[in-house]
Amino acid sequence: MNKKIESNFFDEFESKYGDYDVLGEMAYFRLLSKFEETVAPRPGERCIDLGCGTGAFTRRLNKFGLRLTGVDISPGCVGWAKKSSTNEDYVVGDLMNTMFEDHCADIIVYSGVLHHIDQKAERIRALQEGLRILKPKGRLFAYDPNRHSPSMWLYRSPQSPLYSAEGKTENEVLLDAQDLASELKSAGFTGINIHGLSGTTFRFVESRVARFLLPLYNCYEILMMVSPFQRRFGTFLVSTASKLQGPSP
Repeated sequence: MNKKIESNFFDEFESKYGDYDVLGEMAYFRLLSKFEETVAPRPGERCIDLGCGTGAFTRRLNKFGLRLTGVDISPGCVGWAKKSSTNEDYVVGDLMNTMFEDHCADIIVYSGVLHHIDQKAERIRALQEGLRILKPKGRLFAYDPNRHSPSMWLYRSPQSPLYSAEGKTENEVLLDAQDLASELKSAGFTGINIHGLSGTTFRFVESRVARFLLPLYNCYEILMMVSPFQRRFGTFLVSTASKLQGPSP
């Protein structure tokens, strides 16, 4: 993973467009509902969003009464997030070496960031760092584009005849549920659950062609949401896992 590419890309996006808030409100509703269902957040718990961008997802977690911290490699995005913050804290940092103390978080979130790490070994390193800062019985929540999603494959797979590299960094890859499960297990997580989620509408894409087709895509998302194929072919993979309780004193 070339971290400089990531930092430069998101600094440039923030400079050009401001807030990196590309999902539609239905997508946020779906993701937040899944977060509430699977993580069961409690008011006052500490939640760290690793790879928070401009805080688009982080600040929406305020509804759960969490103590929120966002971390991102892009100084421009963190600067925007700080200006838009209500109760959250934001810091520039590397999710593979966060500098947080051990066992300091009840919940960690990877909000659309694991697919920006193109090498399996580096994803495991990032997950191990997340595990380190989690308290025993702490929970993980992540979402990323699904390799088996027809729409994501058509738009973001280099093998697709409709592939577009606009609005995409060189590091980005589509992820597979089995691979993610294996990586979470290798990092030391337990209670792993990964499945597809649809209804994940977008409000902005950088490609002009894709922007023209966006209403059609959003209709597809609604149809896929109510289909029996969502768990395998849903546009995003939602991953949840937990940290084992430590040994009794």
